[in-house]
Amino acid sequence: MSGPVAVIDAGSNSIKLLVAQKGLRGGIETLFSETYETRISDGISRELPRLELQAMIKGCDTIMELVRLARNYEPAKTIIVATSAVRDALNGQDFIDRVENHTGIKMRLLSGTEEANYIGLGISYDPALEGVENFLQVDIGGGSMELVRFKKREINKAISLRLGAVRMNERFLSESDGPILRKGEAALSAFVQAELAMSDFKFSPKSWPLVATGGAFAVCRAILAAERGQSVDNRNPTMNLGELTELKNRLCDMTLHQRLEVPHLPASRADIIPAALITIVSLLNHINRTSLTHSFYNLRYGVAAELLQ
Repeated sequence: MSGPVAVIDAGSNSIKLLVAQKGLRGGIETLFSETYETRISDGISRELPRLELQAMIKGCDTIMELVRLARNYEPAKTIIVATSAVRDALNGQDFIDRVENHTGIKMRLLSGTEEANYIGLGISYDPALEGVENFLQVDIGGGSMELVRFKKREINKAISLRLGAVRMNERFLSESDGPILRKGEAALSAFVQAELAMSDFKFSPKSWPLVATGGAFAVCRAILAAERGQSVDNRNPTMNLGELTELKNRLCDMTLHQRLEVPHLPASRADIIPAALITIVSLLNHINRTSLTHSFYNLRYGVAAELLQ
């Protein structure tokens, strides 16, 4: 496709825009990006999950604003995709219809497999991974965790598990206004490891890098960078198990009010960051890994890449 494209990703925690065009040597050049923390996924862990009316209104308003911003770049194509929160909600179609009525653009609802594949495709365009043929990828959102296995830069396996931060927080850490109780943390960790064990995803060999995408990892990297007086872009993208465990313990011991004061921790994520970190640390412990490498190239880049081919 000639000209730039715009991709709006209506995720469980945030709604994000990417305007991109073909770059040099077949890469992707970012023209503009924006993220709004909207959390349309509250209540996602209920037995009969539904999107709240106010969440749908706020989400639709956010998408309308991002469509307006995208038009400044005269994209040849604008696509809106939805993931776990809309996929799992009984009234997800109501949100899809609302967005189409207000924007004139039909939202595309991605399956778990499609979501995982697009995330995997997006990360394959990260310049930092140039020359790396075999690697594993994990993405944690509000509703789900995507795992992708790359072999010779081709997606060999992609799965989606219901291990998102909002879902885990609602199910195990209902006391999130105060310090996280060890009982809840232990239950969450055990559940994550059990779900990983029951999946048929292979994390070997250990020589393959583990690459992480999603807001939870970006927030952790930003917090760790700020503590060293660095910007998130200048901070080494590799985060080790020790520093992530220490950050988990520190934030779990805080009240919600105290977490709201942590530099570079968005207020909208202060309640769920303990659940995200418990999930991350549980994953690393389960697969016997000591580090992961964060990448900003995620689902939006995968969808953009397909449109630009």
